[in-house]
Amino acid sequence: MKIHFQKKSLLIATITALSLIGTQGAGATQNVTEAPVVAEIHEWKNPPVLAEGIKEGGFSGLVHLPNDPPSIFYTLADRGPNGQYGKDELRTFPDQNYTPRLYKIKVENGNIHVLETIKLHLPQGKIDVFTKTAYISGLPNLAGPDEVPYDATGTKKISYDPDGLDLEGIAYNPVDDTFWLSDEYRPSIIQVKRDGTILGRYVPKGSKEALVAAGAKMEIFDTLPAVYSKRIANRGFEGVTISPDGKFLYTSIQSPMALPDKKTGEASRNLRILKMDLATKKIVGEYMYIAENAKDFVKVKQKDVVISDLAALSQDVLLIDERDKNAGTNAQIKRIYKADFSKATNLLGTPTSEHDFEKLTVAQVKEKGIVPVSKELLVDVTKLNYPHEKLEGLAIVDKNTIAIVNDNDFGVEGYDEKGKIKINSNPTQMYVIKVGKDLK
Repeated sequence: MKIHFQKKSLLIATITALSLIGTQGAGATQNVTEAPVVAEIHEWKNPPVLAEGIKEGGFSGLVHLPNDPPSIFYTLADRGPNGQYGKDELRTFPDQNYTPRLYKIKVENGNIHVLETIKLHLPQGKIDVFTKTAYISGLPNLAGPDEVPYDATGTKKISYDPDGLDLEGIAYNPVDDTFWLSDEYRPSIIQVKRDGTILGRYVPKGSKEALVAAGAKMEIFDTLPAVYSKRIANRGFEGVTISPDGKFLYTSIQSPMALPDKKTGEASRNLRILKMDLATKKIVGEYMYIAENAKDFVKVKQKDVVISDLAALSQDVLLIDERDKNAGTNAQIKRIYKADFSKATNLLGTPTSEHDFEKLTVAQVKEKGIVPVSKELLVDVTKLNYPHEKLEGLAIVDKNTIAIVNDNDFGVEGYDEKGKIKINSNPTQMYVIKVGKDLK
């Protein structure tokens, strides 16, 4: 695979890893002194137009299959173009007919080539209540727990779609050749065939009945802990990965949940990561991952320090993408950590999980004897001239190479004073990074 550089300065781009200041004690971060460098930058040039001058993009996850060439990846886009209209920030969907999709892509000579677009659809014989076809939409599921969907003008409400998905992560299971996707809405995790056929949606206990009553046609399994229904809107499951042997799936909540309320969640540093046994489809673990302390950075709010993606090295060790809401030179946190779950406390089904997970301080976590996931800083992407806010997709290419992609939000940048959608030129890009050490 040839090496290409966007800027001459990237030839010498290096970093000295920073220690995590705020997470001390049981979840302390270790330091890595190797020097990652950007090896390649690829861009999706001239993507197809969807609607209103909006182009395809929005890459929210990334995975590299074990037997594929190093230039081949699978990625996915989220719920489609959307914006926030007016002072009430109404959630708008300029392309109501958008279908959530996977992409098979090839990167070479600075370009991202789409080899295949795989639109998600229901099994044969089932029809989505909104689209009136087998294809699903990216619209919210239910009135009440979800945002109200509006058209592009922000003046007309759109119907809900109980089978709609807001996709954020993609993983591959080599055992049965299926993909698993993470969804922010319920939140949920979804198993799909290579052709995009949805095999099942796994939701928090107590969620299935309302979806079925609203007309959902997917096979729904309400087997996730009920507490996950307390996710903050638009902050559900973000990352998902599967161990190389296909035995375990991990999925991460993007932000701390509204437990006992939204204010507590937005102030918390305690993120949840679930573990599923793929042979039984049962949840077997829940772990605490302590995010960076926003107070240690400039112009960073705690609610904006999130997990964006996961990539498994083994059954117990993952790479975790942690980021803030800033972009370019203003970015403070765009970090890839190597996280070890082997000694972390399994909190599944405990009072801590069900009642006080989010409200515990780092000191209280230690007092309770809870061991969070350990973190070792692998790459500080802010030191690599990375321009994007949403570092959202993370994949392992080989023993010392990773790849990341950004979600450009389809170029949608809100509305102007006349109520027209503003479109920017922020591209969809992949950065291939040599990490300077063996990952495995």
